[in-house]
Amino acid sequence: MEFWSVVWFGIALIAGGMYLRLRRGHQTLAEKMQTLSTELGQVDAKYTLDRAQMDFLCDFAQNFDGEISSTESINITIETLWQLPEVAIAAILLGENELGPFHYMGIRGVDNPLGYMSQTCPLPLWGVLAYALVHRTEVGEVDCVAIDDIQAGEKPQIEEFPWLPAQGSLLILPLRGRGNTIGAAVLYAKQPGAFRSMDRQRFLYVLGSYISRSLHEARTHDQSLRWARHLVSLQLLTRTMSSAKSIESIQDILCEECQDLFGTIAVHLFLQSAEGTTVGDAPLRLFAGAHISQSEEQFVHSPNLRQLLAWVMEAEQPLFVEPQAALLRSHDLYYQESGHSVLVPILGINDRAGGVLILVTPTEARPFDENDLIVIRTIANSASVAISNRQHSDAPQIIPA
Repeated sequence: MEFWSVVWFGIALIAGGMYLRLRRGHQTLAEKMQTLSTELGQVDAKYTLDRAQMDFLCDFAQNFDGEISSTESINITIETLWQLPEVAIAAILLGENELGPFHYMGIRGVDNPLGYMSQTCPLPLWGVLAYALVHRTEVGEVDCVAIDDIQAGEKPQIEEFPWLPAQGSLLILPLRGRGNTIGAAVLYAKQPGAFRSMDRQRFLYVLGSYISRSLHEARTHDQSLRWARHLVSLQLLTRTMSSAKSIESIQDILCEECQDLFGTIAVHLFLQSAEGTTVGDAPLRLFAGAHISQSEEQFVHSPNLRQLLAWVMEAEQPLFVEPQAALLRSHDLYYQESGHSVLVPILGINDRAGGVLILVTPTEARPFDENDLIVIRTIANSASVAISNRQHSDAPQIIPA
């Protein structure tokens, strides 16, 4: 009896050990299955996110299948950025290179967005924007600058982005294309750390690359159309200008042809003359075209304009000026590469300075830049020839004895 008791007890111990081992094995298997399920869930979530991001990029790229203008490209871009779930404010800044100046070409999510359109964005050397544009990333880094907590980091300063709330997070995506920095996309989120994820930064970097390419191609398309239109208009201008009989008729031709070339524009002539209205102490007579705004009219009639006119005539070099900004000295403007107004010299008889042609576009229009100077100089040269011909015809004829 004791023998069988011992046997049964041994069997019970073995069975109990096997049960415990099986139970532990089951628990381990259950934990592994849970871990695997969690990992599969993460993989599925990442796949779903990657699929959504790829669809987003494909939908964005399909908007640029055909040839579109820069304005259309900017509108599509800003609306696309505005659709991002974490973005509360989106802005597009464009310029010619990383040194600026940069202008607001699109902005959403702020009060009075039109008030910022075409305005110059401050670019202090100590600022976040300047750092993002000139910073060169290391291999494996994402070309962007993220501010996880604006309030805690105390940057950027209010001087850089006056519209930016004091709390939240910020991401700046430099827009680079073909070795040149053409601008930046500025994204603001209400939640701190919204752009902390490296995966999200990589996605936005890829989106920024698409944006850079589309803006560059749209600019190239616009430039091609502009050159073709300018060529036709300049041929007509040269032909028409030769028949002008007076300064007033030259002014009318300039106004009409410049409107065909640049759209809404104010055209004014300052010519050396001892007659009529003078500007300051300089013997310049103003032949004013139609005004397009109050600020433009104040700019043209400003006494401070005389110094710039004198410099342009003496140096025989054009100047870009912002009519709404305070008029600076000529050497302050010499290296300015764009502006909503351009002052171009007009040559008189014997290639001496004869005056200045002033073109002014509205603040919401594209500013003049270096690419426009060939056309503008051609216009000024045509006006110079017409004015010189008139001066020759008006000069008294000397009859030899």
